Amino acid sequence: MKKAELLAPAGNRTALAAAIQAGCDAVYLGMKSFNMRGAPTNFTTAQLKTASALCRDHGVKLYVTVNTIIYTRELSKLQRLLDDIAPYADAVICWDPAVIMGCRERGIPIHISTQASIANTQAALYYKQLGAERLVLARECTLQEVAAIRKAANIEIEIFAHGAMCVSESGRCFLSQDTLGLSGNRGLCRQNCRRPYRVICQDGPGDYEVYPNDNHVFSAKDLCTLPFIDKLLNSGIDSLKIEGRNRPPDYVHTVISAYRQAIDAWAAHQLTYELKKELVAKCRTVFNRDFSDGFFLGRPITDFTENENNAATQKRTLVGKIINYYQKSGIARLWLQNGTIADSEDLVIMGPTTGVVNCHVNVFQCEDDPSLNPSRTATFPCPVKLRANDAVYKIIKS
Repeated sequence: MKKAELLAPAGNRTALAAAIQAGCDAVYLGMKSFNMRGAPTNFTTAQLKTASALCRDHGVKLYVTVNTIIYTRELSKLQRLLDDIAPYADAVICWDPAVIMGCRERGIPIHISTQASIANTQAALYYKQLGAERLVLARECTLQEVAAIRKAANIEIEIFAHGAMCVSESGRCFLSQDTLGLSGNRGLCRQNCRRPYRVICQDGPGDYEVYPNDNHVFSAKDLCTLPFIDKLLNSGIDSLKIEGRNRPPDYVHTVISAYRQAIDAWAAHQLTYELKKELVAKCRTVFNRDFSDGFFLGRPITDFTENENNAATQKRTLVGKIINYYQKSGIARLWLQNGTIADSEDLVIMGPTTGVVNCHVNVFQCEDDPSLNPSRTATFPCPVKLRANDAVYKIIKS
């Protein structure tokens, strides 16, 4: 049985570099319009061209999301966007018929977005007849239902394997639109569900607070399929998608590398309970809202939300940026702009070309540079080439 594709999010150029560095098979990204993640930096046409060249150099496929609702007044703009995308995209992720038709006219392969809420065989066959090569099924499907749809429709199936889950059905939520005029279905969700609430029940002789110890009652846990990833892979699913275009590059690097290791171990018949447990712990080191099985093993009830909005076992704080890297000696020079550093520090360095580099520093050599404000600098050894303006964070254990 062939290995499933590992599909990584790329919200910006640094995240793209981190995803490739971590071993993804494909990336998905959005342009400046018509994609469901309006918060990330996203990509211009010129940046898409550069991203496409980088992906091709590393044998990585590139998918572009054009997955929002399209209004009539936007059709001309959509046509121009698809013209820009066509030379560089291996596929477009979409669901609006206007985008589907535009892709067909240009010969761009079509992957149907989870926004289409495909949860049955008839829906799968309908989109297949429209020319879709792959379907991203509704997140409400169980693993048994996913396998049945794939078998009956005989089409590539992509599923979300890790990351944030919307409390609304397939992400079709109107809370942000109704309260702030910013539609989640247009990539502008302000995540009302992630805020703390007091839920008061007024049914009965007296008011009482529901779930008094859990103020994040609408905030779904993150999906994590590593504990049962062998079941996903054994089912023949074609692509495992990691959610996270709003997440930072070190998150992308950490999670992609964990799933890369799991998929490769499965293919080599070396995926053990101990390894899966180790990889879950690795994913807990970056931002998460605790983990859930999602809907794959059945419909969740009490295990869907959590009272903490970030359950990461370690966090990071920005301390400065690289101002020079001396390649012959393997020494980096850091401009300390925020906070302090001490010997025996764990750092993570991120940049659009560098990607994500983790580095343990035993000893820093600190000095003042009067030409800088603040003036504090430090040099430290790093075996991986860093670049000017790379951001430097220190790791803080939770």
